[in-house]
Amino acid sequence: MSAPIHEVSAFLYHYAELLDTERFDDWTQLFDPNDCQYRVLSRENQELGLPLPIMGCFTHGMVRDRVAMLAKGVLTYRRDRLLRQVTNVQCHALGEAGMEARANLVVYQSSAEGVSSLYMVARYRTELHRSRSTWLIRSMDVLVDSFGIDTMLAVPL
Repeated sequence: MSAPIHEVSAFLYHYAELLDTERFDDWTQLFDPNDCQYRVLSRENQELGLPLPIMGCFTHGMVRDRVAMLAKGVLTYRRDRLLRQVTNVQCHALGEAGMEARANLVVYQSSAEGVSSLYMVARYRTELHRSRSTWLIRSMDVLVDSFGIDTMLAVPL
């Protein structure tokens, strides 16, 4: 199976847009409801063979729970605006209906006062599978290069 790179790129851009526009309920629908995981991992720990995630969701229910309070607008956290830029998308077929996608991620934050700064540098490592006419995430690892993880990590990357 071969999926055009633009199709996988468009999926990852849509993923980022849903988070940037705080459409958290819609974001959860990108994950396979039967088998998925979402993990934020330190690149340094990965290189040292220490696979413990900074944050992990290992079922679709855990993914939904992760953003339930964000979607309802009741979770208290610093409400900076975030802008994700996804670049250098690469993909490789995994069997008949699967795809491995890798991409770079840069996240900027802007405060209510209009001060912008770099928030996060990371890489996406994603396993997708085709379900009907769309892709679903089976596994999303976000490997962060940034060492200072802000408490705002309440918002998915």
